[in-house]
Amino acid sequence: MSHETHHSIKIMKTFLRFVVAALFLFGLLLMPSLFAANGSQTNVTIEVLIFSGRPNPTWQLQDTNLLQILKPKLRDLPVVFEQEPAEWSRLGFGGFLIRGGASLGLPAEIRIFQGVIKTGQGKSARFRKDTKGLEALLIAETGKQTLPAPVKETIKKYDDLRKSAR
Repeated sequence: MSHETHHSIKIMKTFLRFVVAALFLFGLLLMPSLFAANGSQTNVTIEVLIFSGRPNPTWQLQDTNLLQILKPKLRDLPVVFEQEPAEWSRLGFGGFLIRGGASLGLPAEIRIFQGVIKTGQGKSARFRKDTKGLEALLIAETGKQTLPAPVKETIKKYDDLRKSAR
C-alpha cells in the first residue's frame, strides 16, 4: 500500500468519525422532541386544585396521547355554561389544572372539574363538556402519583360522588 493511499484512508476514517459524532450529537438534541411527540416525556404539568394558602400537589404528565386526541376536538365539545359557577371558587377539591399544553398546540392552561373543561380566562373563558374522559384519566393518574394520603382520599370521594351522580 502506497503512502498516499494510507494517508487517504486515514483522512477518510477521521472524516467518518466526525460524521458519526455529529449524527450522535444531533440525535441527542432531537431526542427530547421525539419523546414529547410520542407522549413519553413532556413539560405538561398537572396540578391538583385542593389547598388554599399552600402549594398544590403537581406532577409531570408522561402520556399526552389523550391531550393529542383532545386537541382537534376541543372546539367541537358542547358548551356547558357561559360563566364559571360560584361553587368552582369554594374551598376544597377544585379539579385539575393542566399547564404546558401550549407546546402541544393546546391552551396554556386547561382546568377540568365536574365534567367540564375550562379554557381561557375572564371573558374569553370557555366551559365545555368533557365528553372525552379527560377528568377520569386525571383521576386515574392520581393513583399512580406519590400524593399525600388525604389528597388521594379527597379525590376518591369526589370520584365516587361523580360516578354515583351519573
